[in-house]
Amino acid sequence: MSGAVLAVTGLRVRLGGRTVIDGLDLVLPAGRVTALVGRSGSGKSLAARSLLGLAPRGAERSGAALLDLGGGRTADLLAAPPDRLRALRGREVGYVFQEAQASLNPTITVGAHLAETLKAHGVPRGRRREQGLAALRGAGLDDPAALLRAYPFELSGGQAQRVALALARALRPRLLIADEVTSALDPVTQAGVLDVLRADAAAPDGSAPDGSGRALLLVTHDLAVAGRWADRIAVLDGGRIAEEGPARDVLAAPRHPFTAELVRAAAPAGSPPGPGEPAGAPGAAR
Repeated sequence: MSGAVLAVTGLRVRLGGRTVIDGLDLVLPAGRVTALVGRSGSGKSLAARSLLGLAPRGAERSGAALLDLGGGRTADLLAAPPDRLRALRGREVGYVFQEAQASLNPTITVGAHLAETLKAHGVPRGRRREQGLAALRGAGLDDPAALLRAYPFELSGGQAQRVALALARALRPRLLIADEVTSALDPVTQAGVLDVLRADAAAPDGSAPDGSGRALLLVTHDLAVAGRWADRIAVLDGGRIAEEGPARDVLAAPRHPFTAELVRAAAPAGSPPGPGEPAGAPGAAR
């Protein structure tokens, strides 16, 4: 586990009698953004949610997912009982969902959302407001004090996504999973959200409780997004990682036919992809 925040080996997920994820292996290094890329419906989100026990009812999981907790301690997310997973979610692993509005309770304010999250993980009452404000500021939101009083239905799409991001990173978790978080955002808002995510992973190692660093798993179908913001790209095909490596290498010289297909789909029409080109390509592999 040296240098890895999470090491997944042999992840298998069966759903409805069908094997959807079939032996997925993935290592998430500290201080790096790793993009899990694949076509829509390939099981990217299912794989990510399965790690935290958030898969649909009836899903069967197997394999190992060792999370580095610091100080020589680890936790196997796939073997942990539900109460242990609840304790790890938020504190050690943050999850940002694709549909931010749907992940928020419309009947309580943003401040109440943050207070509940912080209370659940033992943050004293006297520190919750300031820590909540800091989380909102850290997610790039203006006037966080006013937002504490707002209800989710009063937020724009971009604000709701940033609030969801603030909730996921309020406790400065060791691992952050961002699941298709920019698919419904305009390009400017998308860039702002992804800049926050990348800065979080790339922060100095000392920002982690014991100096061991953090990691980000960016789940996306958009190869252009992966090429611009990720350090590493892992391509999911047929329930397994077909290809993995530094983002520039994967995009410039894909080794797997499916990766090459994604790169061609993301490249500007009529021009072969070269080093760095997919990151600026207007298209996206969907």
